[in-house]
Amino acid sequence: MMLLRPVALPVLWLLLTATTTLFTQCTGDSTAAASPPTATVAAIGEPIRLLISGSMLGRLEPCGCASGQLGGLARRMQHIGERRSYDVLLEGGDLVDTATELDVLKFYTAVQVLTGMQHPYDALGVGPKDLELPLDEFSAFLAGAQVTAGDLESRREDWPARPFVEKDVRGQKVRITSFTLSLPAALQGDDSPVRLLPPKAAWQRALAGAADATLRILMLQGTDTTARNLVPTLSPPPDLVVCCDAGQLEPASQVEHIGKVPMVFAGIRGRVLLEASLLRTPDGSQVVVDLVPLAGSKTVPGGGGDPDVKALLLAHRDQVKQDRILEHMARKLPTPNGAAYVGSENCKTCHPTAYEAWTRTPHFRAWDTLVKAEADPTRYGWPVTHYPDCVGCHVVGYREETGFVSAEETPQLAGVGCERCHGPGSSHLQNPAGNKMGLHAGTPASVLCIQCHDFEQSPDFVYSDRWAKIQHGLEPK
Repeated sequence: MMLLRPVALPVLWLLLTATTTLFTQCTGDSTAAASPPTATVAAIGEPIRLLISGSMLGRLEPCGCASGQLGGLARRMQHIGERRSYDVLLEGGDLVDTATELDVLKFYTAVQVLTGMQHPYDALGVGPKDLELPLDEFSAFLAGAQVTAGDLESRREDWPARPFVEKDVRGQKVRITSFTLSLPAALQGDDSPVRLLPPKAAWQRALAGAADATLRILMLQGTDTTARNLVPTLSPPPDLVVCCDAGQLEPASQVEHIGKVPMVFAGIRGRVLLEASLLRTPDGSQVVVDLVPLAGSKTVPGGGGDPDVKALLLAHRDQVKQDRILEHMARKLPTPNGAAYVGSENCKTCHPTAYEAWTRTPHFRAWDTLVKAEADPTRYGWPVTHYPDCVGCHVVGYREETGFVSAEETPQLAGVGCERCHGPGSSHLQNPAGNKMGLHAGTPASVLCIQCHDFEQSPDFVYSDRWAKIQHGLEPK
């Protein structure tokens, strides 16, 4: 995907400042322009520079399946260290995507990087997926961090989130809050230790005691539509809304508006960060944005990145292997059709042509690619064959009953075999005519493919082109 980069921020701000100065000279009053009736327009000053991201969803770094992948905490922190010019660092929440044992370790690692290293973040939001984690770990890992969840209340004494965080930037107060807007099922009900506040009440609580001149930033977990319905109900209005909409894969290079309130999108997975300059003018808040694709270095071995963060990520991966997370997470979910996995060798007798076609495809060698990558320090050099995120796309039935556990325990399920697309085959093996095989869980073929070949792992994936490389069918009659 080609990312368009707008005109450099300093240039646009010079234009904006010149326009504002001319307006002031003509009117003789910098507050003469229309402004929200509930807020006093602040004097024009130097813009606040922000770096925005959100919805990391457990992507601590690119998986490495494709060349040129973007993102990763090591590259992010290197970029921050090199620029050294950001006034406020914002992360919108949903650091993880699920609540497995692996996600607990990912959450801990991400929090260490974002709060405990050389450039700590000024505000971390809380997403609904974060709240699916065990609350003991959630609270312990975030203790002392700059965490805000304006619409959440908790009776836990160790609750780490506060209604807002505030920072003084060259005499300008910046107040930041986040709205989670929903709770996971486990936290719903009268006995829940966490309660969701109505947005209006949460906004008033977050702004309690704030001066009129304070810049107000709202990070919001919800869709574009949710934001557009909610923001007009908030008074005084935010100066900037950061929308963490999972449907917006990358940040947009243009600022959108809800009335006069500027809104930007954080994107997902931390692939592309968003630089933003925020300034309140007589006409309301003005925001200029620029995109920061986190590409790896083409000259530094391993792609570059902050060495301290890379060391922490390596320690995380080693911990995953040491704790045998791969095996612990295996076989926790039922198979969709209730049958058991049997391995591709059991398909060979009745489907020799299809089996032969499979042995000529990269799917057949999928496990070997991980083994070779693990042994090659120029590619990985870390225990990738023990990391669940990587293993899941290179084997059959991982996490499901009777599915892959490890190369030692279930070698017949290593590689992307027949049952990865067609589902567990034990019932079909026992009664081929009565239990015909289709696609796994009735999922359309193209949807099955993008479970692994998504926009990041296979950015150039086209189903019709790829199907030709693995094409097979029923035996000729």
